[in-house]
Parts: sequence; structure tokens; C-alpha cells
Amino acid sequence: MRNYFSEKSVAEEDLDISTWSPVYTGEMSEHEFQLFRKRKLAIDLFFNTNKSVSDIVKETGLNKTEIYRFVNRCITYDNTNKIIGYRGLIPNFKVGNYSRKSFQNTNQEILNYSGSFQLLLQIHPDLKTFLLEEYFNLNTKKSSAREQKISIKNLHRKFLQECRKMGIKPNEYPFNTTSLARKSVERFIKDISNQYIREVARNNGGQATMLLNNTNNTISSNSTIIRPLERVEFDGHKIDAIFAIVYQTPEGEKIIDILNRVWLLSVIDVASRAVIGYHLSLNKEYSKEDVKKCFQSAIIPWEPKELSIPGLKYAKNAGFPSNKFSEAEYAVWDEVCYDNAKSHLSKEVKDILIKQIGCSINMGPVAVPVRRPIVERLFKTLEENGFHRLPSTTGSNVMDNRRNDAEKNAVKFSISIDSLVELCDVVIANYNAAPHDSNYGFSPLEIFGSRLEQGVTISQIPSEDRNKINLFPISKVCSIKGNLQQGRRPYIHYKNVRYTSPELSRDFAMINEKITILVNTDDLRTVIAYRKDGSEYGVLTASSKWGATPHSLKFRDAINKFKRLRYFSYTEGEDPLDAFQAYLEINAINNKNLRNLLAEVKGYKKRYNIDSITLEKKKVVIRVKKEQQDLQQAVIDERKAITNTGDQTTISNDLLNGHDTVHELILEERSSKNIRNQTTNDLVESSDSLNLENNENPVLRKDTLDLDHYEELVRSEKFKSKKKRKSITY
Repeated sequence: MRNYFSEKSVAEEDLDISTWSPVYTGEMSEHEFQLFRKRKLAIDLFFNTNKSVSDIVKETGLNKTEIYRFVNRCITYDNTNKIIGYRGLIPNFKVGNYSRKSFQNTNQEILNYSGSFQLLLQIHPDLKTFLLEEYFNLNTKKSSAREQKISIKNLHRKFLQECRKMGIKPNEYPFNTTSLARKSVERFIKDISNQYIREVARNNGGQATMLLNNTNNTISSNSTIIRPLERVEFDGHKIDAIFAIVYQTPEGEKIIDILNRVWLLSVIDVASRAVIGYHLSLNKEYSKEDVKKCFQSAIIPWEPKELSIPGLKYAKNAGFPSNKFSEAEYAVWDEVCYDNAKSHLSKEVKDILIKQIGCSINMGPVAVPVRRPIVERLFKTLEENGFHRLPSTTGSNVMDNRRNDAEKNAVKFSISIDSLVELCDVVIANYNAAPHDSNYGFSPLEIFGSRLEQGVTISQIPSEDRNKINLFPISKVCSIKGNLQQGRRPYIHYKNVRYTSPELSRDFAMINEKITILVNTDDLRTVIAYRKDGSEYGVLTASSKWGATPHSLKFRDAINKFKRLRYFSYTEGEDPLDAFQAYLEINAINNKNLRNLLAEVKGYKKRYNIDSITLEKKKVVIRVKKEQQDLQQAVIDERKAITNTGDQTTISNDLLNGHDTVHELILEERSSKNIRNQTTNDLVESSDSLNLENNENPVLRKDTLDLDHYEELVRSEKFKSKKKRKSITY
């Protein structure tokens, strides 16, 4: 090493020119390139050899002064404390700022203020401190109050006030300039902001701070995920569109009105970018039940919907992994990433993920969506490709002109929730089949299938636990009530409804015992009971109409709440869900939240085909009642005919055929025409054809139907004729 460097404060490792960054010379002109090459040769000889400077001058053609000047430029440090190196040899490259020695006299003919501001800050270092404290809020004194983000205009005004306090005269810099050094203040703040990046981000709001703290140029952890379902991301997004609901008042008027915004919840696979499940929530804020349903949809195999919108169709090969690959049916993931939303923090949700699915939870920092970039990008893609194209879209921001007349268009075109369900299903299924930039042009489904062909394994729920009804149930410990002395049969109470079974109603020994029930929150008609030792006791059914019509936990809670507040009521024989829907239809016109709840009730009934089943039951009941009335009318007519003859003995014993009265004879003849059998067949066929999807206990059950109308009628009439009347006279 030359003795020249011993006098310089340069780190020894920085004098190794092999570590210096290279310079790209492709954009240089021929003259600049030759000049740079000559300088580089001189520097290489100076650093790597022991040749004298005179020999280097002869070899390169540069004079001695230039060689030392370029050496000094190369060993200078820049603002990032990195050595300049070969950059100092680039023609016209600026190594350091201009350093002024004194202020210019205003009496001089040519005015030049270059470097005056830096000289001012050197002479008055308190001015620099003042500017930094005012702009970046560095002063932490509690008594100090200032603007959260001061403008350059106000900062310059305070700067001039501070200059006056320091005794700077009106004929001195900066007061002797036309702009009073305003541009210099602006340039100074802009240049020095690179050294105060966190303060700049803080002044520009929480979003800027969040992005600064959580994004960098390092390799993303998602790039190392290649196995499907090794990691999934989950989040909810409020759809940028307005939707309407169509309903009728009790008087028959048709009403079309808007709903609250709808939430879209989605689960996406990180490795393949495939959406594995989604759920639409009509709540103002989605709940833990919505989160659970979204996870259910990601596990249960997907089925395409019957589309009613003209022109809407699934693309070729569209779908979800769960219906494309047998390995993805009832498949579960290893890790899930989601944020700290209130519904995500539910103990029930965590128990489902950890105990039932068996995955780990990565919640990440609060309010940091950049930690879940894939699902956030998915929502943006779905909006641009689907929801933003609707006439009722609210656009991406308040300045988006696509949001004009969104509510009016939702009503005008009757853009309903049913339409949203179909559109959402098609858009997401088509997304899975579309080429993706992150997959090198392959679709998510193609990547998913390719990884499976490479022998990658996926965890699946065991076949014995794949019951759709009992997927993710909630458990509840209940005490069996009853009293043998008072004749009250054993039962349990859950959500203000009694549950029992034929076995439990006879088992008085179970009174006061504790049992655990598993509740399917999507259908509360039945629960499964388990003893203390874990053995199954049996299925308990809700009493009255609660055990006949499907209803979810949310609807049960809402009905109980509204009834408790005396907003509405229903009789014991009335269907609570029908009564609740009638109440919502009456009051939804004045309450947007009730409209969303009404839309959810109607969607639930459509999914379970409840209205069709209720209609068929009513038809059967009407037909049975009509046949009863016809039978009763025939008895009355026969009585009148016998009375009019005035002679009961005209009826022969052969005609009576062993019956005590003509009354009994008529009933026997009518009942022998297989009316009951035909009615039974009709009811059973209706039950089979209208059996509820995803339901072990359909509404119509052959063993629970009241099919013995005629038999009961015959028995009743016989009892009347024997106990009350001995004559057939009417």
C-alpha cells in the first residue's frame, strides 16, 4: 500500500479496488468512453502496482495533478457512507456538493447565490436544527404544539422568523434575494428526507408507515411455498357494488329496495394461486359464523350452480380444486394467514383451525394487509373483472365516476343477491382456470394438478368425519330436566327450545345428568347427544314447529331476540321462520339491516327448498281435509235419506253385513277404497322428491307423518255412535 493512503481516513477494505462496483459504459459517447478508460487505467496502476506516478503519467497521458485528483475522488464516501470507487472517474460525475467560502456582495454586477444556503446553515447550525424539528416533528417536548404535517409555505415563513431572531440583517442572505431562499428551503427538505424516512412516513399517515415497516426488497416467504395447501390466505372484502331485494308486503305490493354492502370472504392457496373456497355474508360486519362457512366451502367439494342470468356461463375447465382433483376433496391446509379482525379472534374459529383442521395460525401484525398480498390481489382482480362492471358498482374510490347512480341502478335493473351469488361463483371459478402471471402463464388449476402429478401429498379429512351436517359443529353441555312425580318426561333446553327423543322421554334415570350436544349451526332441528363417558346417546329433536322446518342458529337467535323485545310474536302451531319472514317483509321498507336479514332468510329457504316443501305439505293437507269433508257430507246425506223414509227397518241385514248402523257401514265402505294408502304414497313420494339437500332429517318423514286421518275419523265416528247415539236419525 502506498504511503499516500496512510494520511487518508479510508477503511483498508475500501482500498481494495476489486470490491468496487463496476461502471456500465454502454451509454457513453466514444469520447467519454476513451476518457473513462484512460482514467481507470491510471487508477488501477496506482492502486495495484508500485509504479511511480511519473511512470503512470507516461503510460496514461494524464498529468500528475489529475491522477491525484481522481484518486481522491475515488476514495470519497457518498451520502450512504459507501465509497465512490470507479464512479468518480465518470466524466461530469458530481462527487460532492459545492462549498461556498463567503456570501456575495449585492453590489457586484453578476449575482450568484450558489452554495449560499449551505453556507448559511454552516454559520448558523441552529437554523438547520430548527428546520428539521419543524418539518419532521423531532421536538418531543410536551409543551410544544405544532402542525402534524407542515407545508413548505408555512415552514419557509417560520424559517424567516427564526433568521430575524438570530440577528440576520435585511441586506444579508437570505433577505437580499428575490424569493427569500424559499426554493433553497424546499430543496434542502427534499434532499435530507432520505435520511429521515420513518419521520416522513409518519407525517404522511399510518398507511405509509405500515408499508415502510412491512415491505422491503428481500425475497418473499411466499416464493418458497410450492406444495399446494401448504399455506393459505384468508380475508374478507366488502364488494364495491349495491344490490337490491325484491319482496312483497302483506297487502301484496311488490317492493324493490337496496341492501347494505355485501362481504366476500375467500380462502386462496399460496402455492398455486387457486381459490379453494368463498362465502358471501349479508351482515353489516361478517361474523365468526361467516368465517366458519367460508372454511367449510374450502373443504366440501364444490358443485357448479344452475345459472339463470342470460349470457353468464362457466369457462372451459373452470372450477375449484375440490371438484377437479380427488386428492383435494375434503383437503385441509397446514397454515392459514389472516389478520386480527374481531371475528378471526373468536375462540370457536381458533378451535376449528387448530383442533379440527389441524393447521397453524399466522395472524401477522395488526392492520398490515401487505403480509397477505395474494388474497388482497385476488380481491382487486375480482373487482375489476366482475363487480366493477355492474351498473350498480360503487367504484374503487369516492372519485370514481362509475359510482354515479349506483343505488338507482340497483333498483332499476333489480340486481339482486341471487344474481350476485351466480356472478360470484362464475367469476371465481373462471379465475381458477385463467392464466396467471405468477404461474408463468399457467392457470391456478393447472399448477395445482401439476404439483399433484409430481407426487405432492395433501392432508384430507378422514372419510368417517366427512358428514356435511356435522362439519365444524359447536358443542354445548346441557342438563337433562324432568320430574317423574309430576309426570314431566326428560328433555333438555337449548336456545329456548325443548329437545327430546322417544328414548330420552322414557329414560327417567337420565334426569339431572349432564350430556354434551353437538349442534349443526346451519340446521338446529336436531342435535346429537353424548354421555359423560363420550358414548353417543342419540339424536334429539326440537319440539313443535322448531323440529319441522330447517333454521340456522343465527335465525333462532334473531327470532328469540325480536320476540323477547316484543317486535313480533307467533302462536304455538305457527312456523317461527314464516312468522319472522312476515315481520321482516312488513318492516324492511324502513330498515336496511332488516332487508339484509330478509334476503338471508329467503336465500336460506331457497337453498333448503323450504317453500316448495311447505307448499306440497299444504296441498296434501288440503286434499286430505277435502276428502274428510266429502266423507262427512256423505254420512250426513245418508242420514237425511234414511230419516226421510221414516222407516229404519227398510235397511236389510244383508246390507248392514254385521254392522250395527248404516253410519258404520258408510265409513267402512269409504275407508276400504284405499284412500289412505293412496294418500300415504303421495306423501312419501313428495318427501323423496323434496328431500332437503345436505340434510339427514328431511322435513317430511314417513315415520312422522300423520297419515291416519281416515282411520282416526272412522274410530271417532264409531265412538260417537256407540257412546252418544243409538239411532241414525239426524
